[in-house]
Amino acid sequence: MNIEDLNNALKSKLNYYELKEDQDSYGNLIAWIKLKEKKDIEIVAKTIKAYHGRCIVATCFKNDDDTHSVIYHFDIDGLLVNAQVDTDDKTIHSITSILPSANWAEREIREMYGVEPVGHPCKDRLFLDYSIAKGVLNEYIPFSKISVGISQSDVLWEQVHKGEE
Repeated sequence: MNIEDLNNALKSKLNYYELKEDQDSYGNLIAWIKLKEKKDIEIVAKTIKAYHGRCIVATCFKNDDDTHSVIYHFDIDGLLVNAQVDTDDKTIHSITSILPSANWAEREIREMYGVEPVGHPCKDRLFLDYSIAKGVLNEYIPFSKISVGISQSDVLWEQVHKGEE
């Protein structure tokens, strides 16, 4: 499997997406897919499954405009595929029924960021006690903002001082 094969498999099923190719310092190929429609993650998952791939993990982050982005990280025999889904209503389409390896990642996204994987078969929490609200990580400053805040602006200290008020 290579990125061209992946692109050809997706082209016939998706109306619109962006695909970028990258390579890490070890020479591993990495595909970055940005989906226009969040339901299209199901097509990507079916394509990954067809090539005997798996979901490694998923990453979620809250954007400055209060929307969320979820990036699924897949592996197909050494080819790393990252597919980004954006949501403005805190829902995504669950792919756990297609790729069971997405189970814990989607549950973690629900628990930590309050983004609901619609159609996910399990409602149990993984880490947090039920007394702690869903989406608790939305209330904290992301490490990426702290890193930028320290070197480029006063973002970090503005947030710290808000807590003192």
